[in-house]
Amino acid sequence: MDRPTNILFLAIAQTLLWAGLYYIFPALFARWEISLGYSKTAIASAFTSAIIISSILAPFVGNLIDRGYGRSILVGSSILGAIGLIALSFSSGFLIFFVSWSVIGIALSGCLYEPCFAYVTKVRGTKAKDAIIFITLIAGFAGTVSFPVSNIFADLINWQASARIFAGVIFFVVVPILLISTKSENKHSVNLKPLSNKIDNYKLRNDLIRPEFISLFFSFLALALAHGMVITHIIPLLIERNIPNAIQLFITALIGPSQVVGRIIMIILQKQKFSINIISTLTFILKIVATIFLIYANNNIYLLILFVIFQGSGAGMTSIARPVVTANIMGYERFGSVSGAMAVGYIGGSALSPIIGAQIWEWNSYDSMLRIISVILLMGFVSYIIALKINHNNKIN
Repeated sequence: MDRPTNILFLAIAQTLLWAGLYYIFPALFARWEISLGYSKTAIASAFTSAIIISSILAPFVGNLIDRGYGRSILVGSSILGAIGLIALSFSSGFLIFFVSWSVIGIALSGCLYEPCFAYVTKVRGTKAKDAIIFITLIAGFAGTVSFPVSNIFADLINWQASARIFAGVIFFVVVPILLISTKSENKHSVNLKPLSNKIDNYKLRNDLIRPEFISLFFSFLALALAHGMVITHIIPLLIERNIPNAIQLFITALIGPSQVVGRIIMIILQKQKFSINIISTLTFILKIVATIFLIYANNNIYLLILFVIFQGSGAGMTSIARPVVTANIMGYERFGSVSGAMAVGYIGGSALSPIIGAQIWEWNSYDSMLRIISVILLMGFVSYIIALKINHNNKIN
């Protein structure tokens, strides 16, 4: 891999950004419910608004990255995310809580995996895959960082301290290493500034109506819905099953390492000449099996561990599969714009998942939510197979 230090810096930045701006929500979900006195649905709606905003802005951000503004997007969005966390820590009512998450939502659109991978693909072209894999291997520990750190400082001080600590880390660690790594990457870019006439003549809607795009869109949407419902509600779910606090933290801390396991398995399979498209089918299988484990686990620690290993592995493989499969099937030339449009479904699914999970819980129970997740995953699996079949037929023809 060329320029490994740059990619290491990007990986560290992604780890801390995911930990501080995304995983902090499920990590502190139960504390907000108790401390602020809001309902599950109200708390989830704030996070949902953040992800919806991120989803809406994704195509616009992708277009800016295609135009060569990736560095500014990544750095500026990280700063905005830290500001959002500071505002969040001063929440004294639901309005401030909601607005803070909306600000964080704007930041998410420009600093997490989607824009990062679009930027890396833009500057490295077909050599981006190894860099993306490395970034996801390191960033897979974001949950392992966020859940314990958030709860430890919340126990020692309060949840506000957790938010402020992550804000400080983003300001004083993430932003500087992003400035260093992206400056170097821009110097070596293979396609940082495409010809303006190519941009102006490009019609994104032509890609949006391609059947393979539509099938991929709905398959990724299903993955996002299923994963989001489980992850954002995992601690309340474990509390509902009377799982001790220590075991709750142990289970959630395994999410990150399990993602890394999934990515290592993916690398091994690729070394054995399995195509990325075929390997990606495992993401659905792993998550379906994980959901079954969680349905029947109750308070069985061994089944809970199996659940988190399968769930995390599937999520880890998804992080690599989405950008690589999208580029393989849809092409590299306008990857930023296409990836941004694809992210509307995936990020939109992540946005809807917390509030949908909360609504299902209020309607019945978390067991009902898990059964619905199983059906969603099966539908997504079928949609993904259709996308692969269309792509295969296109290559033959």
